[in-house]
Formats: sequence, C-alpha cells, structure tokens
Amino acid sequence: MPHIILETTSDVVENQDVVDILEALVLKLAGFESISPASIKAYHSLRHTWVMGEGGPHGFIHCEVAILSGRPEELVQQITDGMHAALLEAFPRSHESGEAGITLELRQMEKVTYRK
Repeated sequence: MPHIILETTSDVVENQDVVDILEALVLKLAGFESISPASIKAYHSLRHTWVMGEGGPHGFIHCEVAILSGRPEELVQQITDGMHAALLEAFPRSHESGEAGITLELRQMEKVTYRK
C-alpha cells in the first residue's frame, strides 16, 4: 500500500538513474517497522513544463511518501527523516549544486477511506 511518488523536472541530471533511485527509495522505506516490502509502489513523473519563483533553484525534485495512518508519531518522524536523507543521497549532484530544490512530504492516508 505505501506509495512513493517522485516528480522531477526534466533538467535534473540524475533523471538518467531514475529506476535505480526508485529502487533505493523502496529499499529504504521497506526497512522501517510496519512497512511491508511487497506492498510498496514507486513511480516517477517527469515534468517538462514548470515555472520557479525568482531567486529559487532552476528545477525541482519532489517526493511524496503516502502511508496508512495509525502509526506512532515517532515512527512517522523516523520514516520522514530517513526518506528525506535517502532522497538527498539519491540526488547528490543536484543537491550539492543547488540547481534543483529537493523536498519530501509524508502523507498519511486515512484507513477508513483507503481501499485496495
């Protein structure tokens, strides 16, 4: 059930490695308590058209991790921190150069409204 939704602008250097990046993010998420590796889905969307605010980086890398609600707050924070660290590690050239803003959002899906 967990989803990893990765969006990048087409100018991100590491786009050529996106399959390896998705695999690394899946592996990282699978390492957390209460996450079933078999249920993780990871996918990527490439953005060809975008506009950034003045003074900001040229492009962006955004990752949304969606998990079911009900986990302890401490575990949710560990997942958020761990996935953000994995994202920064997966995009070293973009991160170090500052050419792309890198963000992560952990979203909790409500058990009563999620169906599979």
